[in-house]
Amino acid sequence: MPEAQPKLENKKKEEKEEELDVKKELVEQVTETNKKIDDDYDEKLKRLEEKKKLVPDEEEEMQQAKIGALKEKLEEIRSRISEARKEGKDPFIAALMLRNVNAKIKMAEVTHEEKDYKVVENILKNTELELEEALKQEELNIKKEIEIKLRKEVAKETGRAANIEEEAS
Repeated sequence: MPEAQPKLENKKKEEKEEELDVKKELVEQVTETNKKIDDDYDEKLKRLEEKKKLVPDEEEEMQQAKIGALKEKLEEIRSRISEARKEGKDPFIAALMLRNVNAKIKMAEVTHEEKDYKVVENILKNTELELEEALKQEELNIKKEIEIKLRKEVAKETGRAANIEEEAS
């Protein structure tokens, strides 16, 4: 009987080894099959993305139209700021408000979220209002202001206030 036990143990070892070999083979086959499925999926996804690029859907077109409108409005405001500078006005605040608009537009372009579009629209609207205020401002003529002030002081001292005001106008 002692000889039967080592044979039995050897037989169990062989069965375990065969079982391990079968498991390894199954794992390799499953892995290989999964790899093929992943490759096929990736290829199909790639083809779909290429088709999508060729035929943009309505929503994408609408997003592009919004972005185009925002960029157009931005360029319009920038050209108006440039014209204001040429006229001698000071649109510094309006120009400062436009500093980060390009980044905001790119963010809206990437996220396609309505809140990002609203942020850009608000910045552009506020910039336009600020530009209008800058255009309404009268150019200060410091020399003329000082001259009028000095004439009034001299007039008070000499008593000719009525004549000085008429001359200044």
